[in-house]
Amino acid sequence: VFNHMGRNSFALRDVLAKGYSGREVRYALMRVHYRAPLNFTWEGMEESRQALGRIDDWLARLREKANGAGASQSTKQGEQFEEGLDDDLNISAALGFLFETIRETNRALDLGSLDAGEASAWLQWWERIDRVLEITGKESALPPEVAVLAEARVQARLAKDWRKSDELRDELAARGWEARDTKDGQKITRRSGV
Repeated sequence: VFNHMGRNSFALRDVLAKGYSGREVRYALMRVHYRAPLNFTWEGMEESRQALGRIDDWLARLREKANGAGASQSTKQGEQFEEGLDDDLNISAALGFLFETIRETNRALDLGSLDAGEASAWLQWWERIDRVLEITGKESALPPEVAVLAEARVQARLAKDWRKSDELRDELAARGWEARDTKDGQKITRRSGV
């Protein structure tokens, strides 16, 4: 449950029903220091969507530039991000470094001064960071309407409403997605041949 500026409360399903993805919700929650109160706002959700869009666009540019090249920079690249997290999980400092890096590397790409090896090095750095943050996880591929159905099915199963759970599984299947229940929870994948 999210508190909206101390007045209203929203459940996760309400946020997903507005078209936001799970990764956007996760980012909105993650970007606030764990000791600080989180005031949920729709503006904050839009900021999260824009931030993730910047990261996605940056990664696409780096992939295009790297084009399979090997990394040419030191493994010490991007240490300020880890230093921020080491400082009592100072996520604001870490994300500040990330977006400064995005700004600088985008400028270098615009000027043609970032070579393929450097682009590959930044991609490798991002992969290491993303193993912790899971910003670009598999869930990002889920369309918003599929994410809403998937979350509704999770809630139905928690309520032991097996009929509703089956109906939602069938609705997902009709849209080309398969819901599987594993020991780690529900997994949603694109059905083969769709």
